[in-house]
Amino acid sequence: MPFEYPASVRRGLSERMRQGEAVLAVHAESGICLGTLYRWKHQALVDAGLAAGTLSTQAPDVQSAAKRIRQLEDELAIVKAASALYDEQVVVPPKGSSRLSTGSSPRASQPDVPAAPSR
Repeated sequence: MPFEYPASVRRGLSERMRQGEAVLAVHAESGICLGTLYRWKHQALVDAGLAAGTLSTQAPDVQSAAKRIRQLEDELAIVKAASALYDEQVVVPPKGSSRLSTGSSPRASQPDVPAAPSR
């Protein structure tokens, strides 16, 4: 698990780098990894509106949305696979009703109604 620095340290160093102090100078003074400092500087520029990217305040929302999208994509893949299985199966027509005897229908017992005369 990565080491987490206090928020006050990150804010202070990020502000110094955003104002123009060299990343190497901050690294030499603090001993914090260069990659970490460059990420902090970039995020400070994004938060200040000087670079394109996701604001720090929006990051948790974006992460949760991305997680939900992955879950929905996984569910969709499962549904598509199940649908493909059902599409491959041969459809057998239903057997029919066993309540009616052969040749009889419910309408057969009704009297014939004469058709209306045509004009």
